[in-house]
Amino acid sequence: MTETLKFNEINKIPALTWNWLKMNRDSLELREIPSLFEPEISEIPEGISLLSGQKIDLNKFPALKSGIGEEISSYLEENVFKGVDQIIEISGKTENPLLLSFDYGKAGNSDSVSPHFASSQIIYAKKDSESCVIFLYEGADSSKIDSVIRTKIYAEENALVHVIKVQLLGKDQNQIDETSAVAGENSKIHFTQIELGGNHIDSGLYTQLGEYKSRFQSELAFIAKGEQHFDFNHAVIHTGSETDTKMLVKGVLDGNAVKNYRGTIDFKNGCHGSTGDEQEETLLMSKSAVNKSIPMILCDEEDVAGTHGSTLGRLGADELFYMQSRGISEEEAKKMMTKAKVLSVASLIPLENIREKIENWLEK
Repeated sequence: MTETLKFNEINKIPALTWNWLKMNRDSLELREIPSLFEPEISEIPEGISLLSGQKIDLNKFPALKSGIGEEISSYLEENVFKGVDQIIEISGKTENPLLLSFDYGKAGNSDSVSPHFASSQIIYAKKDSESCVIFLYEGADSSKIDSVIRTKIYAEENALVHVIKVQLLGKDQNQIDETSAVAGENSKIHFTQIELGGNHIDSGLYTQLGEYKSRFQSELAFIAKGEQHFDFNHAVIHTGSETDTKMLVKGVLDGNAVKNYRGTIDFKNGCHGSTGDEQEETLLMSKSAVNKSIPMILCDEEDVAGTHGSTLGRLGADELFYMQSRGISEEEAKKMMTKAKVLSVASLIPLENIREKIENWLEK
């Protein structure tokens, strides 16, 4: 008998708003307790080591908060992860990215493995290192699979780490994807995320900029259509002086899809000289699609500069007329605009075969 798990405090917003907006949190029922799953890694670049089963000293960093919410994070740690993490240690400047492939469709066809998966990685970028780590999630449309991903990022002084997550799951798959990060002095954490597949997707990100001139940059691109439900909660906490955040969201909603986005830049007392900017562009292709966005800046420090904005629109009549006058049909025009949102972010991915997978997905 399988055990279903209902979580009601997923992606809880840092500062609550009116309950009737239904934006404060998300809920999701997992169909079964997931089992541990290790991604496929075909090649390990020079400068990167995998330390599975080993422990590293992270006491120099402040304790990381959950990117998805303490309710589900605590449950998974006690019942699934139990302190077992795959450790990715980066000690130099790598020329090639590390690719972690999660093929749930292939794994779900095995009789010896539960069709529900959990995986946890720690990315430890040592002083002066530079690297790129790519997570690729793939599945099969015929599989009812739940997956839970946990990623912790620790960046030491002067480190630069680029983490990329590409989600191409099957239409009946649910995924919870938690990312937590902490940046050391003069380090930079770059986070790129593309969400295209799946059924109900919860993605939570918590980043702490606690040291002098630490930086965070992110790009999120998504296409939600049909009955898809995407829920994003991205929060960056500034406690160090002269820290900087830049967050960009680009997406398209079609059919009966629902998308919730909570983007928070939190300037804490003492982070003087810090800056932050978050911008969102969402294109509506359907009157029945639902978009909810809360770009938010919290401030407890006077000497800071923060900006935010959210743009929601439809493909205009003038744009359609211009394209049709050049022989492009309305359907082709919509497809071009949809692809452009994603491909502009996909261009940041350094592996051509991953970019091709995204382009092929967009041609479906």
